[in-house]
Amino acid sequence: MLQKIREKITGWVAGVVLALLAFVFAVWGIDIGFSNRNTAAVVNGDEIPIAPVRQSIQLQVSRLSQQIGADVPEVLEDQIRRDVIEDFVRQRLLLQRVREAGYRIGDEELRRGIREMPVFQVGGQFSMESYRALLANYGQSPAGFEAEQRQIMEIGQLQDGILRSAFATTDELEQQVRLAREQRELEWIRLPVSNYASDVTVDEADILATYEASPQAYQSPETVDVEYIEVDLESIAADIEVTAEDARLTYEEQVAREPDLFRAPETRRARHILVAIDNDTDEAEAEARAQTLLERVQGGEDFAAVAQEASDDTGSAPMGGDLDWVEPGVMVAPFEEALFSMEVGEIRGPVRTPFGFHVILLEETREGETRTFEEARAQIEEDLSRTKAEDAYYERAETLERFAFDNPDTLVPAADELGLEIQTLSGVRRTGNTGLAANPEFVSTAFSLEVLEDGENSAALELEEGRAVVLRVAEHKPAELLPLAEVRDQIRAQLEREAARAMAEQAAADLRQQLADGASADETAVAFDGDHEAARLIGRQDTEVPPSVRDAAFAAAAPQGVPVIDTVSLADGSQIVFRLTRVEPGDADSVPVAERRQLRDQLIRRSGGEEITAYLTQLRDDASVVVSTEQFE
Repeated sequence: MLQKIREKITGWVAGVVLALLAFVFAVWGIDIGFSNRNTAAVVNGDEIPIAPVRQSIQLQVSRLSQQIGADVPEVLEDQIRRDVIEDFVRQRLLLQRVREAGYRIGDEELRRGIREMPVFQVGGQFSMESYRALLANYGQSPAGFEAEQRQIMEIGQLQDGILRSAFATTDELEQQVRLAREQRELEWIRLPVSNYASDVTVDEADILATYEASPQAYQSPETVDVEYIEVDLESIAADIEVTAEDARLTYEEQVAREPDLFRAPETRRARHILVAIDNDTDEAEAEARAQTLLERVQGGEDFAAVAQEASDDTGSAPMGGDLDWVEPGVMVAPFEEALFSMEVGEIRGPVRTPFGFHVILLEETREGETRTFEEARAQIEEDLSRTKAEDAYYERAETLERFAFDNPDTLVPAADELGLEIQTLSGVRRTGNTGLAANPEFVSTAFSLEVLEDGENSAALELEEGRAVVLRVAEHKPAELLPLAEVRDQIRAQLEREAARAMAEQAAADLRQQLADGASADETAVAFDGDHEAARLIGRQDTEVPPSVRDAAFAAAAPQGVPVIDTVSLADGSQIVFRLTRVEPGDADSVPVAERRQLRDQLIRRSGGEEITAYLTQLRDDASVVVSTEQFE
């Protein structure tokens, strides 16, 4: 198992790949680890690893368990599992499409995007310390996070391209404007659940009957106390030293073997003019406009002046379209392909990208210079340190696995051999854990047949990059029915809530009937000890109306001769009975231009979302997807 992992990374002399990765992520650092070989699904030949899928399932199940205050029913857990797997499938389909279409996020763009994330900033400035600390808190390496962000940004390019094709017709906009300004006349009566709590009587027989009818609801959770040994790449790396002599020798060997290894990439200085494609612009018209601009600058007009006048790129237009020095991997593929195939002084266009049509001027080129040893020393030392740490890490992980296998009923020999502590986790549950025990692979292993029932050490677990763990169960505590005395108050409170809610619901039904029979809302409210809000016109954004009541009122059909009367149940069991008497259509002519633009943008976003959904559906229908259902049994 671990030998195959080791084969993925063979140290600095494996060479160019690691060196390039180190250069790419020089600002961020890089962690090298191993990934889970188990597969959740295969999408068009691409494997989706099981570990992140299980982790996502576990997280959602835990969150739902916390919300409902109980274990998640099996039927809901199965639905969560299916939804999570499908989400991963759709993400992989999008990534495949991104690769096919040539969407690319350059390293500088990636770094800029991460630096601009508020969560990593301190005092408005990016903090590397906060960045690494926050990622570590969530058990993620910088390299892993950066890879994920690159994918997210590339998918964003694809989605932006789809969204740019979305539009809203004039009729749709006018309808949306009228709906946005529509008002509805509404009055309501609130029946607080607290009105009925004092009338509830729960006797011992009710408590006992509930206790006996659903004993599974009043059990202590099944738990295990776990012992484990952990081998951690980061801890090993902290103790690794690299001498200047080792670094220089490595530099000389690599330059002799790969002369361009430490050569910076060629960069090109360019200007461009962008004709953006938006919802008000026909693509053919945009291309024609770009062609006209191309002809103007080819005819001798100053490129910078034309860019200032006509470019839709608000970032570069004030600077005459200046893009500064561009290195490979920064621009989207069509733009980059054009730019790096041009001669100095050449003007080319129109070049189509997801952003629109570009006219490009190449002003200068600059060959990348080979970095000296002193310039490359920090990178080399980091790579060598990482390689030594990796070698030590894999050696220790293999030792851990071997000693754990040879001594299946104890971790002591492995701990003694490696000089590591046997750590413990108490009260690990099947769901709802935190920290290390929140890792689904860790939990599923702790409750596996081999470890739980046979009492043996686990195999080495690949939890995350650079982290290997072997565990065993020290003590197993099965789920047990709690004594009635311990849950009596819990059951009583539960029954009181249920009874009060039922009484409130019945009162609401009676009240609704009286209103339907023509009773006065004022008098009815008094009779039912409710809180009455007099009839008034409300809008869709009225903040003085309970959101659930407002949403229900605007979701209801317009009254046809008789008022619409309905009930809204609140989370605490309180009931609101409302009466909708009339609908006032919105006045489209009174809507300010800014608001109309906002509504148009909303329509376009909605339309774009529908197009993205349809696009995903088509990708899914055309895809070959095989889910490894046995991995989730």
